[in-house]
Amino acid sequence: MAKKSRLEEKEPPADGADWPVGMPYTLYFPRRGGYAAADIEYAAPLPRVGDTVEYIDRQGVSHWYAVSEVVHTFQNRQAAEPDGVSLLRAGLPAVYLARSRRKAPRRA
Repeated sequence: MAKKSRLEEKEPPADGADWPVGMPYTLYFPRRGGYAAADIEYAAPLPRVGDTVEYIDRQGVSHWYAVSEVVHTFQNRQAAEPDGVSLLRAGLPAVYLARSRRKAPRRA
């Protein structure tokens, strides 16, 4: 019997187990000619493509958005290593939204 490599021996994660549970990220709301960015600065569940996001404005009106894309970003570290090699670090994930046709539920 042939030996299995370490990669073959590893069990695949349960569905969704590899998705971040809580982290800061940047939401991109659709606006005329582009997007408006809003940072979520606390550890919040990272939405997935197809999820629905509710935004409640200052007047208390709900606006619904669908997650259209999630981009995990990387950037150079601030300081280069002594040998001149520039290492990468994870940046904030970018969550792009599209307007949703979902109607706000009636509240009693």
